[in-house]
Amino acid sequence: MNVKPLSVNPFRVSQAIGGVLALQGFFRSLPILYGAHGCVDAVGQLISQHFREPVALQNVAIHDSNLIFGGTQSSQEALELALKQFKPDLIALIGTSLTEMVGEDLESDVRQFLSSGGGDAETLVLSLQLPDYEGSLETGYARMTEAVVEAVIRRSGGAARKKRRNRVNLLPGPHLTPGDVMELKEIISSFGLEVLALPDLSSSLCGHLLVGSTGLSRGGMPLDYLDKMLTSSCTIAVGGSMERAGRKIEAAAGIPCHVFPGLTGLAACDEFFDFLRRLSRTEVQVKHRWQRQILLDSMLDAQSVFRGKEIIAALEPDHLLSLSEWLEEVGIRSFRAISPCTSPVLANFRGECRIGDLEDMEEMASSGADLWIGSSYGEQGAQRRGTAFLPMGFPVLGRLGTPLVVSVGYGGTTDLLGRIGNALLQAERRTGE
Repeated sequence: MNVKPLSVNPFRVSQAIGGVLALQGFFRSLPILYGAHGCVDAVGQLISQHFREPVALQNVAIHDSNLIFGGTQSSQEALELALKQFKPDLIALIGTSLTEMVGEDLESDVRQFLSSGGGDAETLVLSLQLPDYEGSLETGYARMTEAVVEAVIRRSGGAARKKRRNRVNLLPGPHLTPGDVMELKEIISSFGLEVLALPDLSSSLCGHLLVGSTGLSRGGMPLDYLDKMLTSSCTIAVGGSMERAGRKIEAAAGIPCHVFPGLTGLAACDEFFDFLRRLSRTEVQVKHRWQRQILLDSMLDAQSVFRGKEIIAALEPDHLLSLSEWLEEVGIRSFRAISPCTSPVLANFRGECRIGDLEDMEEMASSGADLWIGSSYGEQGAQRRGTAFLPMGFPVLGRLGTPLVVSVGYGGTTDLLGRIGNALLQAERRTGE
């Protein structure tokens, strides 16, 4: 795996944004970003522009005095104010690169706050360092999910609980849209299984009309339901980044964890539906059988469009792996990719993959590419190189309906086939002109 030593035109999204995004999937949660003044505005604005929804987020700014006297008092005052003003069910103090540079021990600050009588038994309070100089949105999202799982396990006391055979934990990776999560919940529920999705962005950032105003997340998995995850029969992790959280549940409660690298494509969907069929002892519904037939017919229709095409992408590791496995099915000539950070899942990537930036993507486009897939950060580069561009990943700006796009399951794969196929056809027409 080639790693670029210098980032010239980065598209990597901060771990802190991933952590904030994960907390939006837990009901009545409040992330507090501990960093430079103004960070919270940039983070909140970026997430809101992508999802077109309000984001729960507060800020603790580091001042000159913190360099001398430490920031313990500032962080504890922020926690106390947030608990008093908003009364969240879950609150997380998120450290950034600046916090680490100052040497602030957020975990110790939270322990001191709780030991001094701060908080209450109903509120889950935790801290996590998510510096910008390592990882990406994917790692921040996964680490925050893991931190919440660990906190729930600690609060449960490790007591053995009776398992429910028809209850399933779902750990959706950050490359899945709220629409994807909603689709997965519907698919799993169609087998008569109860689904506990954590985080659950499908009920918080998918678009809803609620009365009133609040500084907390307005959807997601409630805290009392989080306790029930230790009574499930199994855990389904979608994306390799979510495996660690699933293994934590497995180690604490003996609940087996099954990892699916992706749920896009015929082979991946067949494996997933067969797993659910064996788990529930229920046959696949007629609706999904028809969707599979439609997908097969669509793949035949699109064969001439995809044959011989060269596609490049700049996405998070889990997203790249899922996309590469599916594109191999539809018969493209090559798939080359740039990842923002290293990841174990990239060892299974089918094609050329490097750790780099948008400068590397432009070089790939110059050497020949029919389609550029990536976040809105890469759109200008694609235009400069005259390469067709399809927005995907995070962030996607200036477009409607992004959170509701579905690319999982048989139906979602068919939709994705159409979106990419139409982008290729449009590029051919433009070249012909």
